[in-house]
Amino acid sequence: MSWLTSIFLWVYCMRYSTALFLLLAATILFEVLKRTLRAERVFRMIVVLALLSWSLAVSWNTLIGRECVLDNSASSLIPFHSYYVVLTGGERELLRCNFMNVVLFFPAGLLVCALLPKRWQRSKKVLFVVGLFALVSAGIEFCQYHFALGQAEVDDVIHNALGALVGALISAMPSQWTRGKPGNDPHPHGIGKT
Repeated sequence: MSWLTSIFLWVYCMRYSTALFLLLAATILFEVLKRTLRAERVFRMIVVLALLSWSLAVSWNTLIGRECVLDNSASSLIPFHSYYVVLTGGERELLRCNFMNVVLFFPAGLLVCALLPKRWQRSKKVLFVVGLFALVSAGIEFCQYHFALGQAEVDDVIHNALGALVGALISAMPSQWTRGKPGNDPHPHGIGKT
Protein backbone atom coordinates (compact mmCIF):
# COMPACT_ATOMS: atom_id res chain seq x y z
CA MET A 1 0.00 0.00 0.00
CA SER A 2 2.98 2.29 -0.31
CA TRP A 3 1.42 3.61 -3.53
CA LEU A 4 -1.33 5.20 -1.37
CA THR A 5 1.32 6.97 0.64
CA SER A 6 3.05 8.11 -2.56
CA ILE A 7 -0.17 9.55 -3.97
CA PHE A 8 -0.96 11.22 -0.67
CA LEU A 9 2.49 12.83 -0.48
CA TRP A 10 2.27 13.92 -4.12
CA VAL A 11 -1.04 15.66 -3.41
CA TYR A 12 0.25 17.15 -0.17
CA CYS A 13 3.34 18.64 -1.84
CA MET A 14 1.62 20.14 -4.88
CA ARG A 15 1.31 23.89 -5.34
CA TYR A 16 -1.78 25.62 -3.97
CA SER A 17 -2.92 26.59 -7.47
CA THR A 18 -2.62 22.99 -8.68
CA ALA A 19 -4.60 21.69 -5.71
CA LEU A 20 -7.33 24.28 -6.33
CA PHE A 21 -7.41 23.37 -10.03
CA LEU A 22 -7.81 19.67 -9.19
CA LEU A 23 -10.62 20.44 -6.74
CA LEU A 24 -12.36 22.51 -9.40
CA ALA A 25 -11.93 19.74 -12.00
CA ALA A 26 -13.26 17.11 -9.57
CA THR A 27 -16.24 19.33 -8.72
CA ILE A 28 -17.05 19.87 -12.39
CA LEU A 29 -16.79 16.12 -13.08
CA PHE A 30 -19.04 15.42 -10.08
CA GLU A 31 -21.66 17.93 -11.27
CA VAL A 32 -21.56 16.68 -14.87
CA LEU A 33 -22.05 13.07 -13.72
CA LYS A 34 -24.85 14.13 -11.37
CA ARG A 35 -26.72 15.90 -14.15
CA THR A 36 -26.07 13.59 -17.10
CA LEU A 37 -26.34 10.06 -15.76
CA ARG A 38 -29.87 8.92 -16.48
CA ALA A 39 -29.87 6.15 -13.86
CA GLU A 40 -29.52 7.60 -10.38
CA ARG A 41 -28.43 4.15 -9.19
CA VAL A 42 -25.32 4.36 -11.37
CA PHE A 43 -24.46 7.82 -10.02
CA ARG A 44 -24.93 6.66 -6.42
CA MET A 45 -22.73 3.62 -7.08
CA ILE A 46 -19.97 5.85 -8.48
CA VAL A 47 -20.27 8.13 -5.43
CA VAL A 48 -20.11 5.17 -3.02
CA LEU A 49 -17.01 3.78 -4.78
CA ALA A 50 -15.35 7.21 -4.69
CA LEU A 51 -16.21 7.58 -1.00
CA LEU A 52 -14.80 4.13 -0.19
CA SER A 53 -11.60 5.02 -2.07
CA TRP A 54 -11.35 8.30 -0.15
CA SER A 55 -11.92 6.47 3.16
CA LEU A 56 -9.21 3.92 2.39
CA ALA A 57 -6.70 6.61 1.39
CA VAL A 58 -7.39 8.75 4.46
CA SER A 59 -7.38 5.78 6.86
CA TRP A 60 -4.11 4.50 5.43
CA ASN A 61 -2.34 7.83 5.50
CA THR A 62 -3.56 9.08 8.86
CA LEU A 63 -3.67 5.85 10.88
CA ILE A 64 -2.94 2.44 9.39
CA GLY A 65 0.18 3.21 7.40
CA ARG A 66 1.86 5.27 10.10
CA GLU A 67 4.54 4.14 12.49
CA CYS A 68 4.57 5.01 16.17
CA VAL A 69 6.38 8.17 17.16
CA LEU A 70 8.22 8.33 20.43
CA ASP A 71 7.20 11.88 21.21
CA ASN A 72 3.78 13.29 20.40
CA SER A 73 4.15 16.10 22.94
CA ALA A 74 3.88 18.69 20.15
CA SER A 75 0.14 17.98 20.03
CA SER A 76 -2.00 21.08 20.42
CA LEU A 77 -5.51 21.23 21.76
CA ILE A 78 -5.69 25.01 21.39
CA PRO A 79 -7.88 26.13 18.47
CA PHE A 80 -6.05 28.10 15.75
CA HIS A 81 -2.71 27.51 17.50
CA SER A 82 -1.01 26.98 14.13
CA TYR A 83 -1.87 30.54 13.08
CA TYR A 84 -0.41 31.88 16.32
CA VAL A 85 2.80 29.94 15.64
CA VAL A 86 3.05 31.31 12.08
CA LEU A 87 2.26 34.89 13.15
CA THR A 88 4.95 34.78 15.84
CA GLY A 89 7.62 33.77 13.34
CA GLY A 90 7.20 30.00 13.45
CA GLU A 91 7.12 27.46 10.66
CA ARG A 92 5.04 28.65 7.68
CA GLU A 93 4.58 25.02 6.61
CA LEU A 94 1.71 24.93 9.10
CA LEU A 95 -0.32 27.04 6.64
CA ARG A 96 0.14 24.32 4.01
CA CYS A 97 -0.99 21.73 6.56
CA ASN A 98 -4.12 23.74 7.26
CA PHE A 99 -4.88 24.19 3.55
CA MET A 100 -4.29 20.52 2.79
CA ASN A 101 -6.55 19.50 5.68
CA VAL A 102 -9.32 21.49 4.00
CA VAL A 103 -8.52 19.85 0.65
CA LEU A 104 -8.40 16.40 2.26
CA PHE A 105 -11.99 16.48 3.53
CA PHE A 106 -13.55 18.41 0.64
CA PRO A 107 -14.36 15.22 -1.33
CA ALA A 108 -15.98 13.66 1.72
CA GLY A 109 -18.41 16.56 2.10
CA LEU A 110 -19.16 16.56 -1.62
CA LEU A 111 -19.81 12.81 -1.79
CA VAL A 112 -21.67 12.17 1.46
CA CYS A 113 -24.01 15.10 0.89
CA ALA A 114 -24.97 13.57 -2.47
CA LEU A 115 -25.92 10.30 -0.75
CA LEU A 116 -28.25 11.84 1.83
CA PRO A 117 -32.02 11.59 1.32
CA LYS A 118 -33.41 14.07 -1.19
CA ARG A 119 -36.26 14.97 1.16
CA TRP A 120 -33.80 16.51 3.63
CA GLN A 121 -33.44 20.27 3.48
CA ARG A 122 -30.12 21.56 2.20
CA SER A 123 -29.24 23.09 5.56
CA LYS A 124 -29.91 19.77 7.33
CA LYS A 125 -27.65 17.93 4.87
CA VAL A 126 -24.83 20.43 5.29
CA LEU A 127 -25.04 20.43 9.10
CA PHE A 128 -25.13 16.63 9.17
CA VAL A 129 -22.05 16.36 6.93
CA VAL A 130 -20.06 18.93 8.92
CA GLY A 131 -20.97 17.29 12.23
CA LEU A 132 -20.18 13.82 10.91
CA PHE A 133 -16.76 14.75 9.57
CA ALA A 134 -15.87 16.85 12.59
CA LEU A 135 -16.44 13.67 14.61
CA VAL A 136 -14.49 11.53 12.11
CA SER A 137 -11.61 13.99 12.21
CA ALA A 138 -11.68 14.16 16.01
CA GLY A 139 -11.61 10.35 16.08
CA ILE A 140 -8.55 10.30 13.81
CA GLU A 141 -6.78 12.88 15.98
CA PHE A 142 -7.64 10.92 19.13
CA CYS A 143 -6.25 7.71 17.62
CA GLN A 144 -3.11 9.50 16.46
CA TYR A 145 -2.54 10.77 20.00
CA HIS A 146 -3.57 7.63 21.86
CA PHE A 147 -1.52 5.26 19.70
CA ALA A 148 1.37 7.73 19.21
CA LEU A 149 0.81 7.90 15.44
CA GLY A 150 1.34 11.62 15.15
CA GLN A 151 0.37 14.94 16.63
CA ALA A 152 -3.22 15.50 17.69
CA GLU A 153 -4.28 19.02 16.79
CA VAL A 154 -7.60 20.78 17.11
CA ASP A 155 -6.66 22.84 14.05
CA ASP A 156 -6.75 19.65 11.97
CA VAL A 157 -10.33 18.99 13.08
CA ILE A 158 -11.34 22.59 12.33
CA HIS A 159 -9.82 22.52 8.85
CA ASN A 160 -11.14 19.03 8.05
CA ALA A 161 -14.65 20.17 9.04
CA LEU A 162 -14.20 23.30 6.91
CA GLY A 163 -13.28 21.13 3.90
CA ALA A 164 -16.35 18.96 4.46
CA LEU A 165 -18.46 22.13 4.78
CA VAL A 166 -17.26 23.53 1.44
CA GLY A 167 -17.82 20.17 -0.27
CA ALA A 168 -21.31 19.81 1.22
CA LEU A 169 -22.29 23.36 0.25
CA ILE A 170 -21.30 22.71 -3.36
CA SER A 171 -23.05 19.34 -3.43
CA ALA A 172 -26.23 20.76 -1.92
CA MET A 173 -26.48 23.67 -4.36
CA PRO A 174 -29.74 23.64 -6.29
CA SER A 175 -29.47 22.67 -9.92
CA GLN A 176 -30.01 25.44 -12.46
CA TRP A 177 -29.67 23.10 -15.45
CA THR A 178 -33.15 21.61 -15.14
CA ARG A 179 -35.11 24.43 -16.78
CA GLY A 180 -35.85 22.59 -20.00
CA LYS A 181 -37.29 19.50 -18.30
CA PRO A 182 -41.06 19.18 -17.93
CA GLY A 183 -42.33 20.15 -14.51
CA ASN A 184 -39.35 22.34 -13.72
CA ASP A 185 -40.72 25.64 -14.97
CA PRO A 186 -39.10 28.39 -12.85
CA HIS A 187 -42.33 30.41 -13.31
CA PRO A 188 -45.09 27.80 -12.80
CA HIS A 189 -47.89 30.38 -12.65
CA GLY A 190 -46.67 32.59 -15.46
CA ILE A 191 -45.29 35.17 -13.03
CA GLY A 192 -42.06 36.68 -14.25
CA LYS A 193 -42.40 35.42 -17.81
CA THR A 194 -41.82 37.91 -20.60
